[in-house]
Amino acid sequence: MVRRLIGVGLGLVFLILLVLAFRGCLEARQDRGISNYTSDVSTIMTESEQRGRDFFDLLDSPGTTSQQGYETQVNGLRGACESLLDRAEALDAPGEMKDGNDAIVQTLRLRRDAMTEISDNIGAALAPAEQEDPIAKIADQMKKLYASDVLYSQVAVPDIEAVIQERGITGAADLSSGNFMPEGTAQEWLDPTKVIEALGGVSAGSDVAGGSHGLGLISTTLGGVTLDPAIPVIVPSDSNEIEVAVQNQGDTDESDIEVTVTVGGEPSTEAIPSIAAGGTETANIALQTLPSPGTETTIDVEVSPVPGEEDSANNSSSYTVTFSD
Repeated sequence: MVRRLIGVGLGLVFLILLVLAFRGCLEARQDRGISNYTSDVSTIMTESEQRGRDFFDLLDSPGTTSQQGYETQVNGLRGACESLLDRAEALDAPGEMKDGNDAIVQTLRLRRDAMTEISDNIGAALAPAEQEDPIAKIADQMKKLYASDVLYSQVAVPDIEAVIQERGITGAADLSSGNFMPEGTAQEWLDPTKVIEALGGVSAGSDVAGGSHGLGLISTTLGGVTLDPAIPVIVPSDSNEIEVAVQNQGDTDESDIEVTVTVGGEPSTEAIPSIAAGGTETANIALQTLPSPGTETTIDVEVSPVPGEEDSANNSSSYTVTFSD
């Protein structure tokens, strides 16, 4: 009986140790999951803070950026905010982080929505006429961006840090970064007159410079063959990049020159960063879809006019091309 009791006692001790070890492993795994999640959130929010800094720097100091270039940059920031939201929604948040994770997703959704509205209205806001309504819509989005900062700093961060402290996790990523509006500027940007002044600066700073403006489509090359709008040509079947030479025929430097190539109804666009007055630069554009070998197809090439360009007749051309068998 004594031996049996000792055996049962040892068995119970072993079972308790096994349960404790299993529980310890489970808790360690949960802690790692929380640490990994916090690290992912920190990375996303740090990137979001940088996008906010880029946006407000653009508002504060437009420099000599053209209106077209300004719109392109705002559209790019909107796309970045949308990508960050997608990444946050795809996170595998631990159950204890549900409330904090919901606040993170909502924070980034507010920023995505605000930047989408700003992007949709920036072109009209920079137009020389009928600016008031688009600018008012953009100014109104500052409230949404400010709300995202409040939600992040007052709800998301405290909820996540509370779980970390409660579990005694050490070495978790720092969540101090993440505000979209630059520190100490919220009240300034919530004033609509500040937005009006900033966008007015863009309009004033991006007026058409003096001198003549004009571009010319000089040549188009595909697969080593120079295309001729008057003569159908045959190019190698694996020709998948088209080279478009563009000349600045004015006496003013130009920037952000868009070149669009359309093959089979599918457009592809690349931008030439700048072309000095009288200079020539080349856009190398990858073709998304190649026609079947032996099929005759039309390739359209168009160079977008620059501000102040009065005659864009030589900015585009069409070519008849057959990809060899």
